[in-house]
This record gives sequence, C-alpha cells and structure tokens, in this order.
Amino acid sequence: MAAMQLSGNFRGVLWMTAAMASGVFVDVCAKLVSHDVPTGQILAMRALTTVAVFLIIVMFMGTRQIRTRRPMAHIARGVLWYGSLFFVFFALRQMSIAEVNAYLFIEALLTVMMAVVILGEKLTPRKIIATLLGLVGVWVMCVPRMDGLGVPLGVGAALIGAFCFSAQTLFAKVLTRTETNFSMLFWPQIIAVVIWVPIAMITWHPASVADWLYSSGAGFFAMLTNYMVLRAVRVADASVVSPAAYTALPFSVAMDLIFFDMLPVPVIFIGAGIVVLAVMLLDYKGGAKAIEDVVEAEISELDEFAGNGQIGDEEASPKPAEA
Repeated sequence: MAAMQLSGNFRGVLWMTAAMASGVFVDVCAKLVSHDVPTGQILAMRALTTVAVFLIIVMFMGTRQIRTRRPMAHIARGVLWYGSLFFVFFALRQMSIAEVNAYLFIEALLTVMMAVVILGEKLTPRKIIATLLGLVGVWVMCVPRMDGLGVPLGVGAALIGAFCFSAQTLFAKVLTRTETNFSMLFWPQIIAVVIWVPIAMITWHPASVADWLYSSGAGFFAMLTNYMVLRAVRVADASVVSPAAYTALPFSVAMDLIFFDMLPVPVIFIGAGIVVLAVMLLDYKGGAKAIEDVVEAEISELDEFAGNGQIGDEEASPKPAEA
C-alpha cells in the first residue's frame, strides 16, 4: 500500500510547530546565561560558536550552498535578525519566557502596519480593527507591570524585538525564492560576528564554561528553529502556517515551569488571546503577496545599486533547495 502523502500545508504546520518548540529552547538557554554577561556579549559568543560550526560544514560541503546574488538583502536581514535577538534576550532578563513570547505575537500586526506606512499598502477597515484590537491585547498584558503611564523596559524591548523580527521575516520570505536554506542561515551569522564582536569587546565580561555552553546552545536551537521555519514557508501558505506559531505560548509556559519554577500571571493569557484574535482578523491572502512583491523590487534595486555583487563565487547562485 502506498504511503499517505501529506499535503504541503499540513507539512508546513508540522514544521512550524516543531520550530516553535525549538525556539523556546533558545529562550531557555539565553535566560540561563549569567546576568553578569552583557546581552551584546551573549550575541557575540553565540555568533562566534555558530560561525565556527558553519565554517567546518562549508569545508566539507564546498561553497556552492552559500553563493548568493543578493548580498544586500542578507546584510539587511542579518542586522534585523540579530537586532531582534538583542531586544528579546534583554526582555528575557526582565520577564518570563511566556510573557516575552506573548508580546511577540503582535509581530504579524506589525508586518501589516509596516506595509501600510512604508510600502503604501491599502489600509482597510479590517486592518484598522485588527490593529486596534491587538493594541488592546498588548495593553492588557502590560497592566500588571505598568507604573503609571510608563511602559516597562522589558515590555518595550520585547515590542521592538517583535518589530525587527517582522521585518526580517519579510526579507526571509522573499529570499526563499532564490536562496538556499543554508545560505540564509550562514550569512546572518557572518554579519553578526562583524557587528557584535567589536561591540561586545568594549564591555567584555569573563564568561564561564557554562555561559559559553548556554550561548552555543542558543545558537544551535536558533539555527534549527530558523531552518524549520524556512521549510515551513517553502511548502505552505503564510496564512496556514502562521497560526501554528501560537503553540509557542504553551511550550513557553512548560519551560518556565520546568526550568525556572515560575508561571505568568493569568492576565497574560487574556491579553495574548486578544492579540491572537486580532491577527486572525487579518486578511493574509489579501496583502501578503503584494507586500512581498514590493519588498522584492526594493531588494533588487539595492542589489543593482551594489553592483549586483556576489558573495562566495562568481558563478550563478544555485536554485533553492527543494522543500
């Protein structure tokens, strides 16, 4: 009897769910690093260990999988990706993993609003309602930590991290059309070493073996997470796989309880539920394709401005890996 063939959308949901489980371990490792180690240094340590592993892999695989004709897009995505990590890791030092991930749920709303403000997408009534509802959800989650009208530092960091992540996700979706999974994982790490190692050296703090191991673990699970997310968006529609990202909340609650013996206040679940409802109201299919096409055009202009340079080899970039 022939084996049952899973649909692309179903496989995409499975990949995204697995990615969320892996992603929570990134947060666990980052939260276990000593508080004496600055956040920027954690990123530098993580990037150094990750690049070392990648270079060993490249020695055996060759450079074919890392060739690219879109260096500017990789640079932009690398800056945004590690910018997101900086703010998320900072927030994790102020709040539980579940709380931070609940705030990150607003990422989809931020993507839509970015498209309206920056790319000139049409602002529909549904988008307005969804955005306002999402803001209500964020406010509900903020209430236990608010001191007057001020926004707590950790909450602000989580929201900025969500903004950076939404931008890098948009770049990633466009890059999957021409780039291999390996190149999309490799080049952001190189960018991170170039940027974060010099910054970390300014305030470098002696790190223990455990801190290096936790930082390396964060890098490993982050690579695994991003690989699975890339596989998900290659085989399924964004509107199908996006809801699977909300499995991050129960995974986060479990890790908070197992590793840190803590649980978020109940109001976090109420606020997160409102944000999820707001995201569900969005018409993904009505705007996602147009947004990607505009970003695709902007990336092409950047690459042309850079002289259409290539990184890694002068030959044509390989076709993206089959999902």
